[in-house]
Amino acid sequence: MESNIVEKHVRAILIHGFQSSPKVFRKIKHRLKSMGVVVHTIKYNSDKGYGTWIKSIDKKLKEVNAEDIYVIGHSLGGSLALYLSKRYRFKGVIAINSPIYVRRHFPIKLMVKILSRFKRFEKITIRNIEYSLESVVSLFDFLNKFRITRINSLNSALIIQSEKDKVVNAKSAKILYRNINSDNKQLVKIGFGHTPLNQPDVIKSVIGFMGLV
Repeated sequence: MESNIVEKHVRAILIHGFQSSPKVFRKIKHRLKSMGVVVHTIKYNSDKGYGTWIKSIDKKLKEVNAEDIYVIGHSLGGSLALYLSKRYRFKGVIAINSPIYVRRHFPIKLMVKILSRFKRFEKITIRNIEYSLESVVSLFDFLNKFRITRINSLNSALIIQSEKDKVVNAKSAKILYRNINSDNKQLVKIGFGHTPLNQPDVIKSVIGFMGLV
């Protein structure tokens, strides 16, 4: 187990995914804080349009003076962090199972497009989970925009893609890696499932990337 205590001032900010919350980072947050890292969290309302997500995250980043900070994003949170890296000089971004494409991306996108034509449809059920139609429309709008975004101002990046991720299409990780223009970028395949944030190999990889071991 890593026991290093941070001697220099290291900060991190955690961004959760679609329809999630900061609680998903409970274990990794505890580990970072135990090592002396100053940890901030962001909560945004993904029931709203993606402009609202970005505005909420942008506001928090400004509050904590996000220059020279590590941003750790899970799922959509990683995609949002990479998208916002063009506005800030982050020390690095760690994106864990972050989408360019979700599983069954195009059939779901088509269904959303059809339903959005009818005012009577306000909800949509995907994999037995009900979402507001507005939020899913916004998700696909953002991913469509993010897919063609070149990330040119990032100091370092760690892209993590886990096995058996039933939410994010695994090819997203390769596209993200390709879209990042940085000499210090890594793409690793570790963890299992869509939310591997409590898994030791994932935590170890995050800590190692931040130079804490």
